[in-house]
Amino acid sequence: MKIINSCSDSFKEFFNWSKEYLKENDKKIIIKNTNFLRSDGVRCGGLCYEDKIVMAFKNPLFEEIYVHEFSHMQQKIEGSKLWEYDSSFFWNSLAKNKTEINCWENVLGIIALERDCEKRALKHSKKWNLFNNEEYIKRTNLYLCFYQYVFLKRKWPNSTTIYIPDLIELMPKKLLPLSYFNKIDMELMKAFDYHIEKSKK
Repeated sequence: MKIINSCSDSFKEFFNWSKEYLKENDKKIIIKNTNFLRSDGVRCGGLCYEDKIVMAFKNPLFEEIYVHEFSHMQQKIEGSKLWEYDSSFFWNSLAKNKTEINCWENVLGIIALERDCEKRALKHSKKWNLFNNEEYIKRTNLYLCFYQYVFLKRKWPNSTTIYIPDLIELMPKKLLPLSYFNKIDMELMKAFDYHIEKSKK
C-alpha cells in the first residue's frame, strides 16, 4: 500500500509481515485517508472486525493503533477466549446511558481483553522496534483506567482524545496488573473528569 510509504521503516517492515499474516488467515486491511472513524457514534482511530481491520490513516497515532488492532485480530485468529467474551450487555447499556452496577463484570471483561491486546502489541513493538515502549505502557494504563471512568459516567465522553499529557503523567511506567482494576481509584477518576472536561472547552 503506497500510503504506508510515509511511515517509519520499522513500521513498514512490521506492516508487510502483518499483511501476509492476515492474507494467510483470510483477513484484510482497509485504510481510509481520514482522521478518525465512527463506531456506534464514538470516534476512534481503528476497528477490528471478524474479517478485517479498518484504519484512519491521518490519525496521529496511526502506527500504534494499527499494531493494537492487529493484535486484536490475532486474538480472533488464535481463538482467544478473551476475544469471544460477550460484552454486549455493557455496550448496549452504554448506548442507552443506562449502565448500572450489573455492568461491572462486563467492564472487567473488556479491560482483560484490552490488556491482553496491549501485551501483544508491546511484544510486537519490542521485536520490531516500533515505538517508545515506556510511553506506550503509560498510555495503555490510561486507556484501561478510562473504561472505569466510562462506567462511572455512564457514557462515552465526547472528547477528541483521552491522551492528555497531565493524565499520561499520572500513569506508572509498568503495565498495571489485572487485579488493579477490581477497585476504582476515585482520585484518578476526578482527574479524568477535570482534564477531559477541560479539553472540551
